[in-house]
Amino acid sequence: MGVLYDYFRAPALDEVRRLLDDTEGESPLGTFDGLDLKSLEPSVVVGQLIAAVLDQEWTMSLVADRLIWPMSAETDPEYDGPWVTVLGDHARDVLAGIPADRVPALATQWATAEEFHGHGDPSFLATVIPELSALASRAREAGESLYCWSSL
Repeated sequence: MGVLYDYFRAPALDEVRRLLDDTEGESPLGTFDGLDLKSLEPSVVVGQLIAAVLDQEWTMSLVADRLIWPMSAETDPEYDGPWVTVLGDHARDVLAGIPADRVPALATQWATAEEFHGHGDPSFLATVIPELSALASRAREAGESLYCWSSL
C-alpha cells in the first residue's frame, strides 16, 4: 500500500487547519478545489516536474513545502498520517506558468524521473500536467496557496 496525495488550493492556513480538525484529517477535496493525484509526492516527484520546467537540476528547495497539519506530527515519531503541506509560492507559480506547447516534452522528460522506477507513463503525465497547472493557476489568480494532503 502506498501513500495517496491530493492537491488543492485554499485561501488561508487557518481555514485548512480548521477543516482538517473538524473532519479528523479527511481529504479536503470535497470542500476545496483540487485533484486526486494518487502517488505523485510533492517534494521529489512534483519537484522533478518543476526542475524540468525550469530546465535545471532538482533540489529540495524547488518545492519548498512545509508541514502545516497536524503540527503534532513534527514531534510524534509514531504519527502515521494524514498530513498536509503547503507548497511554496514559487512552485505554485512555476506550475501555473507551464505553456501548453511544452506539455508533451515535459511529460516525456518527467516520466524518466528515477522516482517512477522505470514505470513513468508519459501519456498519463501529459494529462496530469495541464490539470496541475490549471489548479496552480487558479490558486495564483485567487491569491491562494497550493496544498498537498497525504495519507497512507
